[in-house]
Amino acid sequence: MAFLDRLRPRRRRDRPSEDGASSDVVELSPAEAEAEERRRTGLATPEDYLAELCALHQVVMLGDRRYVAQHLELVAGMVPRLWAAGVRNLGWEFTNTRMQSELDRLVTAEAWDVETAHDLFVDVLGVGLAYQEYVDVLAAAWEHNRALEDDVPTFRVVALGLPSYVDDPDLLDGRSAAEVELRNWWLGGHYRDVTAIHMATTITNEVVRRGERCLVYADTERTTTRLLSIEGGQPAISAGNLLYRWMGEGVQRVLFHGALDDEGALERVELLIANAPDDVDRFGIDLEYSTLGNVWVPSVKGLLGGSVEPLQLGDVADGYLYLGDRASWRPVRLAEGFLRPGNLEQAERQYRSLDPRDAPYELEELQEVLVEGWEAIPDTWPPVPLTDDADEDPDSENT
Repeated sequence: MAFLDRLRPRRRRDRPSEDGASSDVVELSPAEAEAEERRRTGLATPEDYLAELCALHQVVMLGDRRYVAQHLELVAGMVPRLWAAGVRNLGWEFTNTRMQSELDRLVTAEAWDVETAHDLFVDVLGVGLAYQEYVDVLAAAWEHNRALEDDVPTFRVVALGLPSYVDDPDLLDGRSAAEVELRNWWLGGHYRDVTAIHMATTITNEVVRRGERCLVYADTERTTTRLLSIEGGQPAISAGNLLYRWMGEGVQRVLFHGALDDEGALERVELLIANAPDDVDRFGIDLEYSTLGNVWVPSVKGLLGGSVEPLQLGDVADGYLYLGDRASWRPVRLAEGFLRPGNLEQAERQYRSLDPRDAPYELEELQEVLVEGWEAIPDTWPPVPLTDDADEDPDSENT
């Protein structure tokens, strides 16, 4: 089966001439020309594909690897498209459920309140999730809601995060809350299960039982559906697993390119795309009837249909979003003015619970922590393969 084959090929609408007769020769705008090119190749844009999938299924789990700017930009830009498709909710784990009321007020307020937005991300862990692109997603929801009529349902961001660390250093007696043993102690020894149950329960109560739809944007391991992952030799349930057991095909899993922790699979996908007969640089695609779905992912371990088997990309996800290869990724930006007197005390206490010491941390020290974490982002991504030019020894002589 060809690389470009899709499950649901798109139809071309006839474009009538001025006298009402059908005409194949028309002057296309740049946007129409792009749409025509997508029709010719059989590939949807990532935005079109994701909007279509969300319109067809009640819950779509979108798995990602953190801190890729283009991926967050796509999520922010999807807000109007989701709303137009009847999807009123974006669920994500990057703000905590305990702050849902503040989040609701933020995205429906008369004026944009960047300080409240920053406070939501300070609440996450340590010095907080201090990146502009995450803030921009909330700003996109607020901007969309401000343009709606008063009697029209607003777009909602549903917070799925569960505080997973003791964030008060006075309770820790000099221990670090980052220790797995302490984290499991606080959550009764079932950290992963508690997190999955919390996320699935929140989605159920805030979206599913209301008869609504949602896109759930989360770390890859939270989004498994049919696949039951194996971690440390033990099965590890996810929010996607729990929802899929209840809702079946009403839940779909889509992955951003690069979300899976398998460098070999990433390389094979990029080679397939580079060698495709059509020049494509970004798309969304169903995996069941695509050659991409046949790519092996040996680093992913899990139970599928009750047995442990070698897995292909189509076994672990329903859809795939490709926005470019790894070499094109940009890291998120630090949010300007993230720490301020109004949230400094909370951030300091949370960070001191992770890196204990007697004296409180100063603002300048926490700013350095933010910068160091931001600079280390590319090191958390899969390495970009060396090009032939990079492999050459610059000191060697041609013979």
